[in-house]
Amino acid sequence: MKRFFTLVLLSVISLSAGFAISLNQLHIISDDGTYLGSFENRYSSNSVYNEYGDYGSKYSSKSIMNSYSDYGSKYSNKSPFNKYADSAPWIVDNDGNLYGRLSINRYASGVTKDSYQLALELLSIQSYL
Repeated sequence: MKRFFTLVLLSVISLSAGFAISLNQLHIISDDGTYLGSFENRYSSNSVYNEYGDYGSKYSSKSIMNSYSDYGSKYSNKSPFNKYADSAPWIVDNDGNLYGRLSINRYASGVTKDSYQLALELLSIQSYL
């Protein structure tokens, strides 16, 4: 458990500098419009870092942290963790501005250096769960 929280803290610290807006003000939205969580602190019910919330749980169908869900499986085209996906979710702010497609497929349309790096960090957290 302590290692999980250390990974979360390091992810937030290392990646917040890459985006033009604070990471905790960004959200994940799938191509089909499904809300998939935020990057707020681990106590927020909307956070992908809250392993007990809908968006950070390894059991929730709406969680990218669920390696068996459409949004977290390494085989799903909707998942940030499929290295061939071209429909991975988007990182957006409250106004709907896009900050890149969240994907470990760095060649997919819309993936930025920062969104790719964030996806890799989240994959390492998911692997630990």
